[in-house]
This record gives sequence, C-alpha cells and structure tokens, in this order.
Amino acid sequence: MSVAKPPVSAPAEWIKYAEGDLRVAKAGMRSKDPAYATICFLCQGSGEKFLKAFLIAQGWELEKTHDVKKLLKYCQTFNPAFARLEMEAEILNTYITAGRYPGFFDQEYITHEEAQEAMKATKKIRLLVKKLLDVSQDGQPGLFQSQ
Repeated sequence: MSVAKPPVSAPAEWIKYAEGDLRVAKAGMRSKDPAYATICFLCQGSGEKFLKAFLIAQGWELEKTHDVKKLLKYCQTFNPAFARLEMEAEILNTYITAGRYPGFFDQEYITHEEAQEAMKATKKIRLLVKKLLDVSQDGQPGLFQSQ
C-alpha cells in the first residue's frame, strides 16, 4: 500500500488531472449506456481542478474545498474574467456529491442534456484557465513550465 502524499503544488499537475477527468467524462458520453451521474461528477471534479491550477499558479495556498463557486470567487480576485463563469460554477456545484453518492438524485433523473450542460460548463472553465496560464492545446504548460 502506498502512503498518501500532500497535494501537489504544481499547476501543471492539476491541469493534467483535470484533463484526465474530462477525458473519462467524454468517453462516458460515448458509451452504450452512459452513467450520467458519474459523468457530471467527473465534470465537476475537472472544473474544480482547472480552477485550482489557476489559483496555485497565482501563489494561492491550496485549500481543501470542492466548491466551484467558492474557487471561482478566489479566481476573480486575481482576474475579473472569471466573473463570466458564475453560471457554469453553479451548474457544476450541483454535482459535488450528487454524482458520487446514492440518495442525492436518482441516477435516472440526471439526463443526457444535463451531462452535456456539465461538460459544456467544464470546457468553458478549461478554456479560460488554459488561456490565462498560456497552456497549449496539447496540455503543455507555458507560463508555469518551470514549476
């Protein structure tokens, strides 16, 4: 068994994990029987990690939170462009626990359209973060390459 390590403080690592969550969510959407609750949960986690990557690149000390709205507010203190993503943060916050644990929503009630909406919200966050951090389309870091 491996020993737990403290969270990584390198923005590029957070981007890498965010991209992984999003990649798995996309694959889930293409599956024969999509697990929409899981897809939405993965989108929430991806959006959260993208925002944390941005914040860490600004020197923010990592805080244990899954609240995308809260993270977005922190991001706005460094760049007001994040204010335009409030609706996306609201959408993703719906799935902090809803897609992970039974009892919050019946999985049948999370629809294809809601999963698409979560995916779209995550992609908007991703686009802004990668633009601001100068990350290329292939995920290679620009501004924070040495970190």
